[in-house]
Amino acid sequence: RPWGPALASAPFIVPAREAMSPQEAAAAHDAAAPRVAVQAVQGGRSTAEVMDELLDRIETVLLGTARHGVQLSMVKYRALLMDVVPLFGVARDTMMSALSDLDDVDRTKLLAAFGGDCVRISRVRACLEAAESILRSDPMTASDSRLSQCLDACRAVETVLLDLGLGWQLTHSLAERGAKLSTDSRAPRLPPPAPPAPATEEEEEEDEKPKLRGFFHALMLRCLSARTHVALFRGMQYRGNRMMVFSLEPDCYDSFIDHNVQASLVALFSEEEEEDEGDDEDICQSYRDFIKKAGDLVPPNSLLRSFVAMRFAKGTLARCQGQNPQTIALMHVVVKTLLVQEMLLRQIPLDKRAYSTCPASDWDLFGENIVGALERYFETCSKDLAKLLNADSSEGLQFDSCDLFDGRMFRHVFHFVIDRGLAKKGKVAADLCKFSDFVLTELNFLWKEAGSKEEFFPILVDQLKDLPGIKPPGLPAKSAPRPTPELTDIKSDFLAELEKAREIKHITVFDGTDEERDECLWQNYNWSPPAHLDMVKEEETMEKNEAERKMEEKMKLKGKVSARDLEFQKKFQMKRRQMALRSLHAYAKSLTGSDKLHPPIIMKEDPKEEKGKDKKDDKKDAKGSKADDKKDDKEKLSKKHLELLEKRKLEEEEKIKEHDRNQMKQWDPNLDALAEITDLDKLEKEMLDLLLGFHRITDSFVGFPAVSSAFKTSEMQCKVVLKALKSIRASFKKMLLDRQPADKQVQARRLVRYFLCIVQEAMNSFGKADIDGKGIKALQESLVSVGFPKSAEKIFAIWKDNQQKLAQAAAEASAAADKDKGGKDDKKKGKDDKKGKDDKKGKDDKDKKDKKDKKDKKGDKDDKDEDGEKDLDSYKVKKEKVETCWSGVGEDEYAFQLQYMGQYMTRTVGNAKDPLGRVNFKPDRWQRDLLDIVDAEKSALIVAPTASGKTFIGYYVMDKVLRTDNDGVAVYVAPSKALVNQVSAEIYARFSSKTYPMHSKNELLGVFLKEYNSAGGVMEAGKWKNCQVLVTIPHILEMLLISPSMQDWVKRLRWVVFDEVHCIGGEDGLQWEHTMQLIPCPFIALSATVAEPQHFHSWLGRINEKKEQSKVEIVVHTERWNDLYKYIYTGGALRPLHPFCCLMEQSVRLQGLSSDLTLTPQEMVQLFTEVSKIIGSNPLWDPLSPMKYFSNRVGFMTKLDAREYERDLKKTFLELVKADALDSAGFSKLKIALQYPAEQQAGSASAFKPPGRAIADEEGDGETPSGLADFQKMGKGSGYMQPATLYKLFKDLDNMAALPAIVFNFSRKEIDRMLTKLIQELKDRQTDKYYGTEEAAFRSKKIMERRNAEYQAKKTAYEQALKMKESKNQEAKASRKNAEEGDRGAVKNEAVDVSEDIGEEPQPPLDLADEIDMEFSFHSPKALGQWQEEINEMLKEMKFRGVSQHLIDGLRRGVGMHHEGCKTNYKQAVEILFRRGYLKVVFAGSTLALGINMPCRSTIFCGDSLELNGLMFRQMAGRAGRRGFDLLGQVVFLDMAFLKIRSLIASDLSTLTGEFMLSPTMLLRALHEWELICLEEESERPIFRTKEEIARCISPMFSAPFFRSKTADLETQVAYHTRFSVDLLYREGLLSNNGYTRGLANLVTHLFETEPANIVLARLLSKGLLHEYLKREAKNERKGDRKSHLTVKLVSILSWLLYRRRLPSILPKERATRKKHLPSAGSPELPQLPEKILLEVQAYNESVFEHVQQLAWTVASTRKIGEVDMALPMSQKAFRSGWDPRGEPFTDPKGSDLAARIIKQMTRYRARSPFSAISGEGDEFSCTADLVNSARNVLHLDMNSFPTIAQPMLIQEGLEPTNSWMLDFMIHGKIKYLWEDNGIGPTKAWKLISDFREAVKKATVAIKSFAPEGDIVLKTFDALGAEIEKYLKGEGGR
Repeated sequence: RPWGPALASAPFIVPAREAMSPQEAAAAHDAAAPRVAVQAVQGGRSTAEVMDELLDRIETVLLGTARHGVQLSMVKYRALLMDVVPLFGVARDTMMSALSDLDDVDRTKLLAAFGGDCVRISRVRACLEAAESILRSDPMTASDSRLSQCLDACRAVETVLLDLGLGWQLTHSLAERGAKLSTDSRAPRLPPPAPPAPATEEEEEEDEKPKLRGFFHALMLRCLSARTHVALFRGMQYRGNRMMVFSLEPDCYDSFIDHNVQASLVALFSEEEEEDEGDDEDICQSYRDFIKKAGDLVPPNSLLRSFVAMRFAKGTLARCQGQNPQTIALMHVVVKTLLVQEMLLRQIPLDKRAYSTCPASDWDLFGENIVGALERYFETCSKDLAKLLNADSSEGLQFDSCDLFDGRMFRHVFHFVIDRGLAKKGKVAADLCKFSDFVLTELNFLWKEAGSKEEFFPILVDQLKDLPGIKPPGLPAKSAPRPTPELTDIKSDFLAELEKAREIKHITVFDGTDEERDECLWQNYNWSPPAHLDMVKEEETMEKNEAERKMEEKMKLKGKVSARDLEFQKKFQMKRRQMALRSLHAYAKSLTGSDKLHPPIIMKEDPKEEKGKDKKDDKKDAKGSKADDKKDDKEKLSKKHLELLEKRKLEEEEKIKEHDRNQMKQWDPNLDALAEITDLDKLEKEMLDLLLGFHRITDSFVGFPAVSSAFKTSEMQCKVVLKALKSIRASFKKMLLDRQPADKQVQARRLVRYFLCIVQEAMNSFGKADIDGKGIKALQESLVSVGFPKSAEKIFAIWKDNQQKLAQAAAEASAAADKDKGGKDDKKKGKDDKKGKDDKKGKDDKDKKDKKDKKDKKGDKDDKDEDGEKDLDSYKVKKEKVETCWSGVGEDEYAFQLQYMGQYMTRTVGNAKDPLGRVNFKPDRWQRDLLDIVDAEKSALIVAPTASGKTFIGYYVMDKVLRTDNDGVAVYVAPSKALVNQVSAEIYARFSSKTYPMHSKNELLGVFLKEYNSAGGVMEAGKWKNCQVLVTIPHILEMLLISPSMQDWVKRLRWVVFDEVHCIGGEDGLQWEHTMQLIPCPFIALSATVAEPQHFHSWLGRINEKKEQSKVEIVVHTERWNDLYKYIYTGGALRPLHPFCCLMEQSVRLQGLSSDLTLTPQEMVQLFTEVSKIIGSNPLWDPLSPMKYFSNRVGFMTKLDAREYERDLKKTFLELVKADALDSAGFSKLKIALQYPAEQQAGSASAFKPPGRAIADEEGDGETPSGLADFQKMGKGSGYMQPATLYKLFKDLDNMAALPAIVFNFSRKEIDRMLTKLIQELKDRQTDKYYGTEEAAFRSKKIMERRNAEYQAKKTAYEQALKMKESKNQEAKASRKNAEEGDRGAVKNEAVDVSEDIGEEPQPPLDLADEIDMEFSFHSPKALGQWQEEINEMLKEMKFRGVSQHLIDGLRRGVGMHHEGCKTNYKQAVEILFRRGYLKVVFAGSTLALGINMPCRSTIFCGDSLELNGLMFRQMAGRAGRRGFDLLGQVVFLDMAFLKIRSLIASDLSTLTGEFMLSPTMLLRALHEWELICLEEESERPIFRTKEEIARCISPMFSAPFFRSKTADLETQVAYHTRFSVDLLYREGLLSNNGYTRGLANLVTHLFETEPANIVLARLLSKGLLHEYLKREAKNERKGDRKSHLTVKLVSILSWLLYRRRLPSILPKERATRKKHLPSAGSPELPQLPEKILLEVQAYNESVFEHVQQLAWTVASTRKIGEVDMALPMSQKAFRSGWDPRGEPFTDPKGSDLAARIIKQMTRYRARSPFSAISGEGDEFSCTADLVNSARNVLHLDMNSFPTIAQPMLIQEGLEPTNSWMLDFMIHGKIKYLWEDNGIGPTKAWKLISDFREAVKKATVAIKSFAPEGDIVLKTFDALGAEIEKYLKGEGGR
């Protein structure tokens, strides 16, 4: 609001200088403080500086007594406070003068006035209130009004600040200061508060940066209010290929806060002006002079460092002039030490600079004097570097430099100089150092450049002998080298097999002893180890649903189960099976056409009976027998039989021709009618209906669907098309297209485009054989008439070439036939003599006839040879002789094709059928290659865009397996449950024709997930094993492959299909990696988004090579079937987005273009046009003009031609940018110009709209560029949450036939809101339509009255019919009764018909506002009419299953949603209805991103999320424009910031890499499997797979990780890690000397998903600590106290182990204010572990940390420190690893005191990086962060390398703060409070609790196998699992 009222309340406004003069201040009180303050104001200092000084003095007075613990009387207090009163006056006037000149809100000036910090205002107010409360109690000061005036002024300023929205900071500051300063009138009489603790260095440092803190607070508020996630890098951890940070989730947008925070950020972001020191020196010229003088003395990479050191030395020596001798001597020593340090930095290699020296804190002289000099040096360096970088004349200078200063080397050299100088009579001569001559020369050069005329040596220190603290301390001892690790010798065949590939060195091996580690469990608690825990059995166990639980309870209550009950149970199970199959069938039915993609599978013979047959013979029989049989049959047929067959063939051909002639008679009138049409709309409709049919899906003319279905012969089809062209052309002439009005030109252009498509497809379909001379002439004339003469020339040349080839082929065939006939006549010559004369005469007649026919044919051939060439050329059409129908093409007909024909361009793939008939569609070349690869039983990686047709190969693999036998298994691996459901239905639809023998247990389809497993669509535990096709997820497949009990099933594996294999780089990537390493059969890996597929392929190849399996092929297909057109919805309209608008110039110059950045043909011509306008004529760019580029190449452009043009266009564009032909200004102009297509810039009626489908076109009315916003200035909006915006967008898309659409958003809350608001908007608009006005309401009322009248009439008729029926029923009943009594007369009445149908009871009519109006609905009436019964039934079922009514209303109106939180049956209904075409709008999260078959025409992106990255965007955008449904796809960005859009479109895909998770538990599982296999072998039981095969398949997990590192040798590290993990498992008591498991190893492997919690839990159990703790706490358990229950106590332990969530270092101090459902006392921080358990966990962490240190040292020992270790990781700046080429810096290293001192203190190291080793530390690392960050480049270490529990990153002691989410949930049982208390949202909380529950269940099962019944640990775990289950189901804690 205006400031007037706020300022009017202030008593007065007087500028500060006039308010109080120095005399007035002195008169008020003779004190120093007021005078200093007022003089400061008069001295012109800034307001902020004056305010800070005043406030410091005021607070000193107010807090002085408290700080010094002084008890003062009221009089003394009053006297002290009176000193402050004048300061308040100055403060008041300072504030008000800063505000007096402002008429309105000006945040920038306000913040500038108070230094950008509202804290000052709160400080003033707190001080005022504290002082006033004291002074008001004293009558002597109560009348003083100055304090009141100051307080009023302060409150006025506060009011202004609150109005500005800065109250959030003001309130916080006020509360803090008020608490510190608040007092009352009795304050002096109260004991003083305790003195505050002295501030730490961290606190002082924080107090120095309030502006920086305020900046970050404001920035976070800005981001959160704009729904942008904020990541806090404090506490950041690297885990594999991911970076883990704490993040703040965005809240709802607040425009008030956002507006005000933006204003505060403006001031904070503004750059401060640098003070001009008046130095006019040209530093660049000085640098050039120095370089010239240095010549060869200074290496190039040391020039900058030497220059800044020399300048500091020169300045220091100049400042020393006139100082006392001691100061001069000290400064000379400092400068010379600096120059020696500079020289040693050049000469000593980086890896030899690791030594220990004295710390600065131990030397008083250094800490008090020298540090200050070094700070001046750093300040000088900073200023000099800034001047150099900002200078205009800095070109050509050397600025590449690093390692500017080594503080430890400086301190070491300074220590040497002082120590030796004091010992050598006050000077350090050159002989003490023994530098080489070139070093001395360089030192003297730098010393002279610094301004000295003397030699560098000696260094004099005699003047410093009496300086206090001059004596240096002794040097510390250097770090000792790490000893060689000692590992236990484990004798195992499996481990020996793993170590064959790589020998383990640098370790000491000793024989261990198998001491029993678990005596406590076995003896004290009677535990006993089980034989084996089967994880698969446990995973197969499913929770019973509600119906099954009720059935079970019902049977239990009965006690004795009767035969009837058993029959009932059987029927109950049958009903469940029928319902499951019904659901599967309905889902499969929605997958259009899946049931027709494979021929039926019929197994004729039992494959087991054919084992003896040779495979080669089988293949020969399969491929060659059919052809041979046909040949033999043909040879056996008699001549007469052949003649009959020929005759029948001719008759069939004649029938076909007759059919076509009859069809032509029916078509002729319609074709002729086209020529008479003069209306554009009618011509378009009739043309499309005639050639494409009424039920067309797209407006593609490929194959002429209607024509090919009506006519059987290609000749007649060609005739129809040519006649249609002729009629259309005649219609064009009559309509005079050029003279059509401007608003009709768009439609005219669309007609011409269709006309071109017809000509193009006619040439493609009939150009080789069916088009004759007249036909080609008609096609040419058609093209020329609409402006395509070049294309006409090209198609004639093609036709002519085809005709010549046909003629040549016919001649060759005729000659060959004659030759064959002559040969046969010679063979039959001897037989002619035996025949009679009649036969001879007949033969002579026949020969004459043959000769005559032959002569005739020869004559015809000669005529063609003479006149053929001439005749063909006669059909060429000249442009001048053809009348033009339309001139809208312009000069460049190829540009027209690019602009308007993009989606209609011919796809040059998939034109031929597979010669072997393996699929029933026309495969592309790359698809045929896939078929060949599978037939050769090779593995393959397939990378192809979404909707390109790659998934078929997975089903082809299944088809092969199913047709081979009934035993083989094919596995399909999907990344998500949603995709599993779809693929299961697809398999059922495709292959359900296969039947199995009557008593066989085999099933076709099996599904195995964590939640359930099924066979044949029915959930039955364990039956999946009988299925031939298993659909599962990587987690389950990994478990099956590693399970010893499943090896018989693994042996049956034939193929594995990995879909969406790029998920190997995600969070669950480790399971993907393990499954690909473990499978023993060929595989198919599919993905659309794999960056650098060659790297992935090479890894897969190495894996198969290690397993001795088939070669892995790679197939990369980059061409999408349909192009994606991108748009931004802004200003209520769609605007096209050219991908080049998203480019960053610097990125293009350095890195080029993204590899998958594609352009549509329309975008290609737009790019060429705009670049041409900017750069003008250019020899590189001009040849890319479409006319020049294509004129000599093609006629009609194909998709392949456009892609070739795109490649050349992008390549030349990069050349222009790098050659600076397109400079920065031009690049910026291009990005602006591409935002506005030419038609929009012209402002014509044909402005751009998205290319449409069917009858919609891509042109329409638009705005002029002046009215359009610049994309680059577009920020994130919230319009997508407004229902009016959504309604308009969907209506616009619907009008352009661009629906159905999927709206992607990653926020479930926003998805729900968008759906709810849109449905309500549709209802409200419909209500407004019928009742919004009086007229509409009256009309609606009349309609409803009529409907009600009709309803009443129907209801009356129904009631009467009901009464009549009841009466007849009574009569019939009476007659039957009489008949029973023997009344014969009643027999006649028995014939009364009482079964007549009176229909359903009429329902009251719906109100007009409640029924579905198509204007306010997005459902498809066509789909509703086709599937109405199924849709209604589905909606009824949704209601029955408890789906919300608003969701059902949404489905009725064609709107749905799909995310993880939706019910399964609702999601399946959405998928089915969307595929049926009924739903047109679906709001979705990430569930529809991966492979779900939901074809749509548009994908819409709104909102923002961290999950929406380049890879996810490509997956989601690929849903649009599916092959076979559309010709193109649309991608729409709605209210997204352009920065986000740019990153999604222009960025490259992130490189695919795996998780570097080295797991001891995985190794233990492998050893456990090996152990069981060995035991089976020893007991002579059957082994389904050989040990050698198992070892080959397991070994890649421990030798070939899918993680890439540029410097680390990962295979070596993995091999060593495996060996060290064996030792870790042995030390934990889980392995014995022979490699067999022992102790609680079964429990550890059973809980493998929870590592390292499983290992620590086993450790706590084995030592009895968990038993002791629970027994102790059981004594204190109280029923009414939830926190004392044992289950809660157990959770307080398990929460540290299972699914632990870290907490940031700074925790909120606020606590829950609610009265009930309170969390734990320390929430959100988990209480510390009990002492004994804590010590055990810490001991475990320390053991693991030492273990990893030893591993790092051993791996590093395998490679000496070399060049790879001497390069910085980001800049790759390399340091020299050897001495200078001129030699070592010392002539005699042993005789040099300096060299000897360095060598003596040098530290030996192997694992630490040389960059870190210069700190003097060796291979003993202080903490986890030190090891991770300081290890050498040859190692890759992150948090995954440490299987520890809550190990802090920066300290080695204690445990990291942990979230108490699970403990709090167990206390109050409310998921909703976890967000309030623990910061975990409901969705995430539900998943975490479910996972925690599953872990507890698995632990219970494992413990049950060890523990006796009644064990306290077992009972508590069991009770805990039941309680969590109870809470999740809402039965407790609700």
